[in-house]
Amino acid sequence: MTSENITSTSHADSSGPVVDAKLRVRSLPDGTEFQVSRHAIKTCEVFRNMFACCDHGFELVGDNERGPQEAVLDLDETEHALATLFRLIQQPPDPPPMKNPDGTGPRFKLDAGSVIPFPVLPSMLHLADKYGLPETITCSLHFHVQANASTNPLPVYAYATAHNLPKIAADASAHLLHPPLSSYTKEDIRIIPTVTAYHELLRLHEYRKYKLRDILLNEDIFPHGYGTCPAHKQWATQLWEQKRVYLATQIEAATDIAEEMRDLAGQLSPCPLCHKALTAAVDMLQYKCRRVARTVDYVPQDYWLDAI
Repeated sequence: MTSENITSTSHADSSGPVVDAKLRVRSLPDGTEFQVSRHAIKTCEVFRNMFACCDHGFELVGDNERGPQEAVLDLDETEHALATLFRLIQQPPDPPPMKNPDGTGPRFKLDAGSVIPFPVLPSMLHLADKYGLPETITCSLHFHVQANASTNPLPVYAYATAHNLPKIAADASAHLLHPPLSSYTKEDIRIIPTVTAYHELLRLHEYRKYKLRDILLNEDIFPHGYGTCPAHKQWATQLWEQKRVYLATQIEAATDIAEEMRDLAGQLSPCPLCHKALTAAVDMLQYKCRRVARTVDYVPQDYWLDAI
């Protein structure tokens, strides 16, 4: 890792002259040393406290060959971990770009390279917490976790529930409506950290199925006789009834019942009145379904009691 204030060198080459390096940080497992300016790392709470009272923290070992200004700080971190830590300090990541920065909920632009891949984020956040990095860096990393929710929903949900990040967990749950929970293997589902976190997902799925089925079975093609086609009323009603009764047995949390019922258009399109009634009924289904909770935080707490 090389930058204006932070560079790394192998232990074997550490005897050479150093420019603008008031502190050397050495990886105990790997022996790699990083030249770090004190000013650059003072944004980190751990290092700032160490400078204020270093005899109560890590031991700084002087090296006569390097001069009194080049103390060595040994840390039990791998070279990769220290490189990541100093990169976060020296070059804090910007939040991922958003489509609606002024909206009620963030919508991220998932352009190539604009979002930090999820697999590296937990270790970054661990280092940020361990070494007390500024809150702005932690918040930015949390936005990157949230931006991964659509592409890695289960790992993001698991991480968010384990680290008390309810908004991120809720966002990830919206992308876990499909496939059904029963389709996951034990190995897949095991990453969810608690029974409660799994239960919240289960309640979301069951609540949506319950509400979607209720909406479907209570929506008629000719509600209260409105828009009735005198010539095809019985036939159109029978088609609608057969379709919705079957669909009600197949509903899952992500089922788009409006689009499923729209399939009747091929049979009803020859009649303008029937087609108009179908369109109106499907539009009403679509409107009502949009109001059904899609995230764990919007499922009523008394749902199980209501469903009995």
